[in-house]
Amino acid sequence: MHKNFYVSGFLYHPRTEQILLQQKTSINGNSYWTLFTKKITEDKSGEEGFNELLQDTLNLNLKLNKIKIIYSYVSKELNKQNIYFAEVKSLQKFPASENTTFAWFTFKQIHKINVSEQTKHDIIVGQRVIDSNSRRDLGERTIG
Repeated sequence: MHKNFYVSGFLYHPRTEQILLQQKTSINGNSYWTLFTKKITEDKSGEEGFNELLQDTLNLNLKLNKIKIIYSYVSKELNKQNIYFAEVKSLQKFPASENTTFAWFTFKQIHKINVSEQTKHDIIVGQRVIDSNSRRDLGERTIG
């Protein structure tokens, strides 16, 4: 259990190999596709914090064993950051809210949409972790 760190991540639909991202439009009209992100200030695990984020943002409550860590790092801006993905069974559509839109993308589409370099990096690493987990589940050799 930790205090004062950030959790970020995306939903992953294995059958279609798509991820869910959010697009927030700022006051000046700029918009980027981003991971879901939340600052955790209470004593809880990263998985609990990411699940709480999904509940708050998408009204989605997952079992904690469906939430997988991609990696952790420390940034100058956000301090400790944990990146997660959560597997979902259905390719559910989520209604837009005031200034936020949700959409599913394949990993190939990520290079064509407006995302920050950090978000792109987090997604690429996430794809590698997902691919490694899939190979391990098939009994193939993996590095991790």
